[in-house]
Amino acid sequence: MIPYEVVHMFTSRPFAGSALAVVPDATGLDGRAMAVLAAEFGTVETAFVLPAADAREDYRVRVFQPGGEYPRGSHSAVGTAATLVRLGLLPAGDVVQGCGSGLQTLSATATGATLVSRGTVTTRALDPQPLLAAAGLDGGDGADEPALATGFGAGFALLPVRGGALARARADLPRMAADGLGALCVFAWDSDHRIVRARLFAPGFGIPEDPACGPVATALGLWLTATGRLPARDGTHAYTVHQGVETLREALLGCTITLVNGRPVEGTATGDVTPVAAGTIAVPPPPPV
Repeated sequence: MIPYEVVHMFTSRPFAGSALAVVPDATGLDGRAMAVLAAEFGTVETAFVLPAADAREDYRVRVFQPGGEYPRGSHSAVGTAATLVRLGLLPAGDVVQGCGSGLQTLSATATGATLVSRGTVTTRALDPQPLLAAAGLDGGDGADEPALATGFGAGFALLPVRGGALARARADLPRMAADGLGALCVFAWDSDHRIVRARLFAPGFGIPEDPACGPVATALGLWLTATGRLPARDGTHAYTVHQGVETLREALLGCTITLVNGRPVEGTATGDVTPVAAGTIAVPPPPPV
């Protein structure tokens, strides 16, 4: 039997936000066993914690969704880091998580963490009409602002819509698959409160609708900067992402975007992490010969 934890990310109350299972010591588990356990947990992702592979890391993870392994750990990093601190397996403060060929930088406490995104910023314009159709909306639902694919590193499709359209959005999953659209963030900007009200459809990642996602939240900061919704001057500018309402798993992500010489160089997404379950589970046996 091995210990596990289930936490809910980007929420201070249980049964909200994005669900994550964490196996704090996955030493000795092979990929098949991890896949079996992730399917059993059924959470958005399961993080299997392993010793650091080199001096740059504090620990390493392999991340599995119910459908298989995912090579990047940024989605679940906030929940993993906070869980390790809460269990006394990691000191609070700045930490580096390794996953696949990537590193995630975080600042973690026992009750939450901040994901720090840096790297090359990619931005390109998108045709909003196919995106509106993929979200079950029509041309009149689009906002008078550009749809962009942007992010630190890999970009996310970001579609601004009129506020009333957000609740009516319904992902056309077959159309998204046919269009090769793995993820689509539909959102509305509340300038009075500096809040992005967002929904994220991510069938390409095995998640029909994700209640919270740190990397997408930082990508939204790039959209806000590129479109003048946040100041283009140097410094750090704050905004909030409010997500998960339509799935009854409300999440709040406190975010910042930092500009140097007029260019975005860093984004952060901060959230609470709430434990909801803990226990032990059997190690899956090898397949019969």
